[in-house]
Amino acid sequence: MTSNLTETQTVHVMLLIAGGHQCELSLPSDAPLLQDLLEAIALRSHPERSQPNKLFQIPMEDGGPTLYFPSRSIVAIATDPPVSLPEIAPETEPTQSQLAASAPIVIESKVLKIQNFLSEAENQQILNYVIENQGEFEDSRIGIDEPNYRRSKIFYYFKDFGELIKKRIKQVLPEVRDYLGLPPFEISEIEAQITAHNHQHYYKAHNDNGDSETANRIISYIYYFHREPKPFTGGQLRIYDTLKLSENLYSMPESYTDIPPTNNSIVFFISSCCHEVRPVICPSKNFLDSRFTLNGWIRKAS
Repeated sequence: MTSNLTETQTVHVMLLIAGGHQCELSLPSDAPLLQDLLEAIALRSHPERSQPNKLFQIPMEDGGPTLYFPSRSIVAIATDPPVSLPEIAPETEPTQSQLAASAPIVIESKVLKIQNFLSEAENQQILNYVIENQGEFEDSRIGIDEPNYRRSKIFYYFKDFGELIKKRIKQVLPEVRDYLGLPPFEISEIEAQITAHNHQHYYKAHNDNGDSETANRIISYIYYFHREPKPFTGGQLRIYDTLKLSENLYSMPESYTDIPPTNNSIVFFISSCCHEVRPVICPSKNFLDSRFTLNGWIRKAS
């Protein structure tokens, strides 16, 4: 590419990602993210160079969740106006001091799981309520044009059990904060929704506070309930650790924690953690046999 940029201006970027996916965004010409993306492509012409599989995190402009993709998945980049690819200097052996200064930092993602969170009667009442209101569920939506990113059904409007779960969460919040290493904060809102994952449903890697509308989500929670014996397999909550490579660049290491969906249990984790719902296998495909969760987020007051 050649560059026609004479001063900082907006660059429109089209990313082609493996699998036929596309992503459009607008960035200042001097944005570190733009330089990192261009460098990832430039490194492709230097197969002799070691190329770590960096993880890019890009909040969607329409308020959807953050888009995650590794650098190895970038197929091509188109920019308007044209921008030059950065020059890749020959690789040299780093000194010990350089290795120490550039060493990536693994940030462990903590998860608190509490068993028997509600009484057996309350647990059964929620299950009965969901079964009676099956017609209120609708297909889940996300803010990116990627129909295969998430598959589930959601029930947004309910009151009694929403208030119950919020009350119980407030009772255990000091314990949750301490375990997750968070200081006390004022709550502005506790959000709640009911989600059903049936056969071959899932939610790919994302976080819960990746845009301006969700930035004050501090803690995510998931309360599990389902029929017994469990009529499905899979559906683990996978929480990824984070490998910090630089101030604005992160990678997803191979380390993660899988939390199985256990009836009448609840899990808490920091909302910025990258996580996903692994595919559910429900042989009956009966809605009543779904992996049900009453889940939501604790927001911090401004």
